[in-house]
Amino acid sequence: MSTEHAGAAGCYVSFDATLCDGCTRCVRGCPTKALRVRNGKVVHKQEACIGCGNCLRICPMGAVRAATTELARLKKSHISVALVTPILYAQFPGVLPKDILKGLKRLGFHHTVDMSYFFEMFQFATEEFVRQNRRTGEAPWPLISPVCPVVLRLIHARFPSLIPHIHPIKRPVAIMAKKVTRILSKHYGVNEGFINMVYINPCPTKKGDDPALPDQSFTNDGPYAMGICDIYSRLAKEVEHVRNIEAIPMAFASYEFEQCTSGDGLLWGMSGGETVASDIEKSLSVSGLEETVSMLEKIEMGLFRDTEYIELRACTEGCIGGALTAIDKYLAKSASLRMINLLGTGKRLNRDRINRLYEKEWFFSKRSEQKGSEGDGFTGTPFTIEEMRKIDGLIQLINGRDCAACGAPDCRTFAEDVVRGEVPVDACLLLRARGMTGEQVMTFINSKECGHACQGLG
Repeated sequence: MSTEHAGAAGCYVSFDATLCDGCTRCVRGCPTKALRVRNGKVVHKQEACIGCGNCLRICPMGAVRAATTELARLKKSHISVALVTPILYAQFPGVLPKDILKGLKRLGFHHTVDMSYFFEMFQFATEEFVRQNRRTGEAPWPLISPVCPVVLRLIHARFPSLIPHIHPIKRPVAIMAKKVTRILSKHYGVNEGFINMVYINPCPTKKGDDPALPDQSFTNDGPYAMGICDIYSRLAKEVEHVRNIEAIPMAFASYEFEQCTSGDGLLWGMSGGETVASDIEKSLSVSGLEETVSMLEKIEMGLFRDTEYIELRACTEGCIGGALTAIDKYLAKSASLRMINLLGTGKRLNRDRINRLYEKEWFFSKRSEQKGSEGDGFTGTPFTIEEMRKIDGLIQLINGRDCAACGAPDCRTFAEDVVRGEVPVDACLLLRARGMTGEQVMTFINSKECGHACQGLG
């Protein structure tokens, strides 16, 4: 189902038709061709959206909104827990993480959870899996990091043959949600459903099941997602208040994961941080959507088989470049490096204890059997040979330059939409300029001679 209005359920972003001017910038920038412009307004094919946030960055009119939750929607009767990615710390240059966590509590959160504690868990489990995989060959090289959810959705949407390469260890946010929910429900003596987990994140996400993320382990009313930019202004005021007071007690700071004690986690917010933190020598890191797509194409071709682990981040410079961050990514990177230098690095967890959990398969996700979409990427129904012939014939007939004036990102996508019956063929300005009517074009591509005749057109 397509939507032209804000607030569509179960999606990463929504569009305000009253602000959209039909410029097609977002259409051309979408990596999965999930957008079209028809009748002067954007049409969003939700089933093809991977939540990369490119449309958020590109739109000059502010017509795109991320599907996030407001603080006011949190249930007062529940225990609210802020799951804090280290990227949040990078948004406040010169401010200690502890003051930012105190600011979150002033906003009404009962607990704050520093994700770097669970990055460390993930790292130990990853190193153990790689060590064993060298011997067993259970998974193909290179393993692809599961940390970036956009990369996982991109693989499912465009590179389903690479699904076996996805590292099978649970993502850090899933490890965090699972452990913290159980601990706090026991702490308060309540059902896990009374623990509201709120992930304050740098990129669009959505509530509900996601086949590309089989390790989702939220069991409460959420998961709630709040963009860093949505909470930033209110949090900045509270942080400033905290810094003007000598001491504010950290109520209920009963667990080590509630505070940030080293700079290790800040590494993970930057491209290369995951691989630098590990002891996997045959590893590399890539950031940026175009670069990530290029790398996945190379892996699909059979390259990089000598590499054991690849860290892919859809955002340039890593998560600090997320679409829902509040400050410039290079300022955030500078702030992170300075804070790492101030706090230092060091491990908090015992490797032997993590390895025992690993042997119990505590870290492994239940991989979905779904092998990704096939065919056109929207309906899941592959084109027939006859339909493919029509598509190729129309592309040759147009012989265009992917101008996007028709509202599709390129000529092939337009041809697919025509054959699928979603748009009339006379939407192509080039065909109209040649004086060809829609009826003439359709008659031609439906003819058996079209595949040969089109080759002579220029």
